[in-house]
Amino acid sequence: MVEFTNNFTETDGRRLRSEDTKQRIVTAMLELVREGKIAPTAEDVAQRANVGLRTVFRRFKDMESLYTEMSVAISAQIAPIVDEQLHHSEWWQNLEQLLARRLRVYEIIMPYRIAAGALRFHSTALLNRHLDIVSHERSALESVLPTDIREDEVLLDALEATLSFDMWNQLRNDQSLPVEQARSAVYRIVSGILPQARLGA
Repeated sequence: MVEFTNNFTETDGRRLRSEDTKQRIVTAMLELVREGKIAPTAEDVAQRANVGLRTVFRRFKDMESLYTEMSVAISAQIAPIVDEQLHHSEWWQNLEQLLARRLRVYEIIMPYRIAAGALRFHSTALLNRHLDIVSHERSALESVLPTDIREDEVLLDALEATLSFDMWNQLRNDQSLPVEQARSAVYRIVSGILPQARLGA
């Protein structure tokens, strides 16, 4: 009985150490990307996580599997914001809440989205994740709009582009706008193409 208990404890301890190592590697990757290193190498990750290079590849067969774990970690980080309920009675109020929520998320994930954008055509995991995000963002937008707006394809496409990460990245990085000014620009565009939204009302 004692031997069985000891074996179980040893196995459980190994599992915990393995999970701790995995989290250290994922955290290292996220830190490097957040610091501006768009494509960290396995060597970079190993050094930051303070583990051996072989440990990185033992825990993750290749960088592709590490990208997948990064996506999982980022999704968990933004889940409390993304999962906020839209609770208003008027559709334009829900649209405004959705817009505010989306811009908050963009600020959090900006370095990761930029890195993923640069790497996604070399990574099946990142490309699939990108397509999933774009599809989810469009579905979320459509869910708050009335039927007549959803059926206007050109208007819907314009709204989707305005609320996209690419637009936010253009304003924040290419045009070097501070958050409030970038947000005002997005609101101005949405109000221009969709005046019935009554943003800020």
